[in-house]
Amino acid sequence: DDCKSAWVTKAAALQALGRHEQALRELQPIMESLGHDAQISGAYNRARFEVKKARRPDYYGLLKVPSIASTMEIKAAYKARALECHPDKNHATEEARLAAEATFKQLGEALETLSDDFKRKLWDEGYDKEAIEERVRAAERAASDHTKDGCCGGGGGCH
Repeated sequence: DDCKSAWVTKAAALQALGRHEQALRELQPIMESLGHDAQISGAYNRARFEVKKARRPDYYGLLKVPSIASTMEIKAAYKARALECHPDKNHATEEARLAAEATFKQLGEALETLSDDFKRKLWDEGYDKEAIEERVRAAERAASDHTKDGCCGGGGGCH
């Protein structure tokens, strides 16, 4: 407990160097004993977030569009890339077909994420697909609970 700030500082230094997985590994045993501590859990969660972020596919790169592309540009790029990567067009070998199928699936995920303003904002902030889906479900539950609470009768005219 008396070395807590040293562990947090070390994790921050590792993260500043881009060594997020190492920070996460080194924080794991500390998290098990001091996970109740806000500083330790915060450092651990930051490291875990950065590891997940680094493992995400590059949706913009996959679609070959800049991160400032409009929704129309994203949809057009999706159509072009989907035609190029469609599994039916890449069937020379089973390996080529499977690779095209995986790319085609990722293109669909990229389109779904980047053509929705809320999901795209979360993606740009660094959230991965699972975290985005979790936040979308939470927002839908909150909206559903709000319409059930009777304050506005579901008409959207409250507050």
